[in-house]
Amino acid sequence: SCIHYDPEISPDGSQIDFTCESGRSQIWVMSRDGSNPHPLTTTGSNIDPTWSLDGAQIAFASNRSGSQQLWVMNSDGSGERQVTDLADMGGRSGWSADGTSLAFYAGPRGNRNIYTIDVNGSDLSQLTNGGDNLGPCFSPDGAWITFASYRDGNNEIYVMRPDGSEQIRLTTLTRPDWQPRWGP
Repeated sequence: SCIHYDPEISPDGSQIDFTCESGRSQIWVMSRDGSNPHPLTTTGSNIDPTWSLDGAQIAFASNRSGSQQLWVMNSDGSGERQVTDLADMGGRSGWSADGTSLAFYAGPRGNRNIYTIDVNGSDLSQLTNGGDNLGPCFSPDGAWITFASYRDGNNEIYVMRPDGSEQIRLTTLTRPDWQPRWGP
């Protein structure tokens, strides 16, 4: 028995990946009807799984290398590989439309920024500068990245271009807004 969170339906709608926490957190997958639940990871603590748009890979955060980093594996759990080697790496990430890069956040609490990196670990780019930014996600067409930010004193939802330009605040509620995701 475990606590389940971070569910996400696969692009073809047939499976759900999620985090299962029972002592250590692991990435699990099951059929969409809830049948055949099974772990994809067993080493370290692993959180925040997200499918590539073609459903072939899953990105996730793991502490198996000593500190939390961004990892990628095939959708069957094989081929696990570390993508980042950064201090204060965050959890939630998002795939680019073409599947070649990931958006993620890193930095100390209160000063986290959004980055992109190629899936092979090259071409690291910082897109924001201050404001405590979290939970990035590429739009399905790859034209925008949505994210949450505390830059105005309350966690609000923003969008920006994949190069960090045109940062636009979308929400103005008095309560915090969290982990924005694009729909299909």
